[in-house]
Amino acid sequence: MNMFQNKLHLLSTGVPVTSLSPYSNPFQEYKVAFEDREQPFLEYYSFAGKLVKKRTLTRGEFWNLACSGARYLSDNGVAKGDRLLHCFSCNNLYDPVFRLASVLVGCVPVTVNWQADDNERIAAKAKITGAKFIIFDEEFASRIEAIRSKSRIKAALEAGKLESYGNMSTWEPPALNQDDEKIIIFTSGTTGEPKGVSLSYGNYLANKLTFEQYFGVSETTQLDILLVNPLHHTNSTAFLDWAMRRGGTKIHLLQRYSTLYWKILVDVARQKRDLLIAPMVSRHIDFLEELHNRSELPVEVDEIKSALSATDMMIGSAPVGPTTIKRVLTFSDHLPIVRFGSTETCLQVMATPRTLSQNELAKAFEAGWSHCYQGESTVGYYIGRDHPPFTRIQAVRSIDPGSKGYLQPCDVGEPGYLVTQGPNIMSSYVGDDEAAESVFREGWYTGLRDIVFALENEADGQLDYYWVTRDSALLIRSGANYSYDQVAAELSKVLIEDFDLKTEQFKLSVIGLRVESEHEDSCCVTIELSPEVVDKQRELEADFINKARARVRKGFWPDYVRFAEIPTNFKGLVLLPELRQDYRQSLEAKGLTIYNT
Repeated sequence: MNMFQNKLHLLSTGVPVTSLSPYSNPFQEYKVAFEDREQPFLEYYSFAGKLVKKRTLTRGEFWNLACSGARYLSDNGVAKGDRLLHCFSCNNLYDPVFRLASVLVGCVPVTVNWQADDNERIAAKAKITGAKFIIFDEEFASRIEAIRSKSRIKAALEAGKLESYGNMSTWEPPALNQDDEKIIIFTSGTTGEPKGVSLSYGNYLANKLTFEQYFGVSETTQLDILLVNPLHHTNSTAFLDWAMRRGGTKIHLLQRYSTLYWKILVDVARQKRDLLIAPMVSRHIDFLEELHNRSELPVEVDEIKSALSATDMMIGSAPVGPTTIKRVLTFSDHLPIVRFGSTETCLQVMATPRTLSQNELAKAFEAGWSHCYQGESTVGYYIGRDHPPFTRIQAVRSIDPGSKGYLQPCDVGEPGYLVTQGPNIMSSYVGDDEAAESVFREGWYTGLRDIVFALENEADGQLDYYWVTRDSALLIRSGANYSYDQVAAELSKVLIEDFDLKTEQFKLSVIGLRVESEHEDSCCVTIELSPEVVDKQRELEADFINKARARVRKGFWPDYVRFAEIPTNFKGLVLLPELRQDYRQSLEAKGLTIYNT
């Protein structure tokens, strides 16, 4: 059965999303998008110190590179349905080239997180997905043999070699269907180990149609997209695929974020055609203000204000509160777009509407910041509305089949679990059927586990949704989520290996609190020492944070440490609400501001 004909994936009109495509198969859509060979397609920016290098490719030149990549893959045994790890050390030019080459071959890219994945994690991804091939860049070369020794990789292919390959002038295009697997993106957040999310061509068709409806683009709209978020995330993946399916669209891809991003933004905005979209996270706005305060901006601030005023800033991955909004309006004449979704939903579930005036949008943001439910302050952060007929959402009282209120809609203003439907939703977690089954209930995707409430908008009577918190024990940092247990396990190793403590001599627990930040969790560590090692406390107070930061990856860095009893239940499980409240009180006693958690 076509996955897009089931209840979960149908459009709200009752028809499959595939009925909206004029193409007989996905390959044809990409081919048509690249037919005008003289159109500009990609401007790639790499950095050498303070110098920016730019490589520009037309659609014809990019298609030729992808054809060379397809031949390179085919000559090395890669065939339709094969999965290959994309081991790139940055937003490498060859990553998007091989993504299009994979369409030509019908194989499936598997993302590798160049910011976090060690060799063990990459080998585990190969095992989970059954990937037998690696494509890698120069910076990754020294790691390949170690990865191969821990996995069953048949061939490791150096990406740069495609430049020496001729075009694959004659070949049979793959017999692709909309429900064929297009890419596997591993959740960067992890609740323990990352999950491999299988996303199909049809999922990305839904993503394309959603964006085109939301931005009101026509076939003739000249669109520019400035990408700086990592390509191994669902965010940049979705925007890149949209550009590959749509003529008249140019991608401006940065190797990574740097201070020079703001200079490039100014340059791109000067060349703006009909529409310029810049996906970003709230931290980018924080960085901008910090650079401005330190007088380290690479261009004049008025140039940045002019550029951002001409740009659709699309912020996701973290709550957007009053401080971020104030900062945005310092550097722009309009509010940002706030979007919401996840890897499992092919990025986009909802966004703040473009139909409201700036004044009406401002009131909608403010409504969440001052919300009360049943007499208690329940602060929420505006995440907008769904995209009918493509996505559907609802706040429900419970997502547990055995509980009272299971999938019962919440009243207006009542916090509940966000659930969603639509053709954008994944088909499965690779190699984990049980996890996949647990998030599909009664035709709804229930795996977001975000707590939201809805309010009626004064201007148009539509429901606006507001994000409150997540029910799971996750640390939210830089757009990624890390399980408390995972972080605690790594930090416990520091106590054992750097401070010579035995496991029975301490307890360590981690929570995330938004300390002096509306959108970024601080890693707050509580250590409970047994009586025989309490004399270690002074040493730990002085050295633990620095030693931990030298040992663990950045996403696990501790920000605060306190020494106290850790509240647990009779099973020995940590009582997170009590721990969170205790920590909050201790930080507020020091004069620190804790935002809603």
